[in-house]
Amino acid sequence: MNPAKMTQYGYGKYRNVFTNIEFERLSNATGPTAGKLRKRDLKDPLKFTDPPKSVAILHCIGSRDQNYHEYCSRTCCMYALKYAHLLKDKCGHDTEIYNFYIDMRCFGKGYEEFYKKVQAEGVKMIRGKAGSITEDENGILTVKGEDTLSNRLIEVKVDMVILCTAMEARPDAPDVMRKFGIGIGQDGFFQEEHPKLAPVSTPTSGVFLAGTCQGPKDIPDTVAQAKGRRRNV
Repeated sequence: MNPAKMTQYGYGKYRNVFTNIEFERLSNATGPTAGKLRKRDLKDPLKFTDPPKSVAILHCIGSRDQNYHEYCSRTCCMYALKYAHLLKDKCGHDTEIYNFYIDMRCFGKGYEEFYKKVQAEGVKMIRGKAGSITEDENGILTVKGEDTLSNRLIEVKVDMVILCTAMEARPDAPDVMRKFGIGIGQDGFFQEEHPKLAPVSTPTSGVFLAGTCQGPKDIPDTVAQAKGRRRNV
């Protein structure tokens, strides 16, 4: 999901507000900084400067939101924890990391253990959704939100913000649905013939589903479903 429509987060306006996909690219060895995590220059968007000393990671941007998508995107919690770990590893363990979350959904094998590991590294977990982001003349970002555990409003000042955006269906999904005679759900994703008895089949013979065309999934679930589809062919 493109979060530019959610103007309260300043995406596209503030240089150092990144989406999850942009941060993935930044942390990749083939990216613009050869895998080094750097802030964008305030004057030149193609130039990167020094590592951030503090970062806020905002979960559920467009997910679990009545104004956009009510469903959970499933992958956000775990890759947000991965980003926190990468920032601690590449920028130094003194880097301040804030995770604003609604609920932590660590559902897979070994996921809960990784969550505890990230907490032990000193990542601050704030149970509450961030409401807005503002920027001062020096490029410092102020994230305002609510901590529902302490029942108070908080503000944190950071050098970088990462938005964990919703995983949404392609806009041309209805065209594909009509061409292949398959179902589509209210959320825009394709529907399987039966959720338990035929989880990868469709009403059209020879047409199968695999991966995130059916709904938000992480890599292990996508691979498992693709293997299931192969066995059905």
